[in-house]
Amino acid sequence: MESFLLITNNQKDKDLSVTRSVQDYLVNKKYKKVKSFVPESRDYDISKEHLDGVDCIIVLGGDGTILRVAKKIVQNDLPILGVNMGHLGYLADVDKSNVFSALDALCEGAYTTENRMMLSGKVMRGDEEICCLDALNDIVITRGGSMQILNFKVSVNNKMLKAYRADGLILATPTGSTAYNLSSGGPIVEPGADMTIITPIAPHTMLSRSIIFNAEDEIEVEILPPHDLTIEQLIEVYFDGIERIKLEAGDRVVVNKSKMTTTLIRISSASFLETLYEKMKEN
Repeated sequence: MESFLLITNNQKDKDLSVTRSVQDYLVNKKYKKVKSFVPESRDYDISKEHLDGVDCIIVLGGDGTILRVAKKIVQNDLPILGVNMGHLGYLADVDKSNVFSALDALCEGAYTTENRMMLSGKVMRGDEEICCLDALNDIVITRGGSMQILNFKVSVNNKMLKAYRADGLILATPTGSTAYNLSSGGPIVEPGADMTIITPIAPHTMLSRSIIFNAEDEIEVEILPPHDLTIEQLIEVYFDGIERIKLEAGDRVVVNKSKMTTTLIRISSASFLETLYEKMKEN
């Protein structure tokens, strides 16, 4: 590692004191190529110039910040070191209290990397492709506005799986299993696994449970019309809770394993189970 880009969530480091300290520390260790970027909006418009010549991205924020950065740099195949500036997260490996010892380890090569699978979601309206976006955590189909129950039809590899009546549907990666999936009663999955999790949100049946599929399976969710056609229904699909696309009855959300992966740098020797224990204890 010889060249670094620091990306800071200025809501977490409001006076940029931690950012300046990290930058100065790396420069003092003779790393002259240290750039910083503080996004002015939640769009995180990371330019080609920001990424030119960079070997590693250091994110100062939290899991949400890492998700935004990961989506913007996924095509560049750059590893991310997350520095947690708030509550204990699952993606940010380093706490701000031990950031300098972590930087020492990073510069000395005392780290490992993890490649995390992502999902690719394509919204189809008839034969037209509305969008195709990647997600590291999850793709969530949910309602907005009216409290009317949503109706879905889910197919896997072109074979009908189940029709759901629910408030929404979560399609999560193992990385995302500890996010919205967990709070909706879904299973916790080791983040290095290769699979896709479907979890209904508040299903209107006693028999609906999460289902885990091979990552190579293609999952299609078709939006069915509401039972009460007199009520205007607002349905949306979210990609990592960041990009939002409005859906209509008849639209299909086709989900596959993405060709892209996110590479996370691991310095802590704590296992996923140890981190999970600490997180559950905190809550």
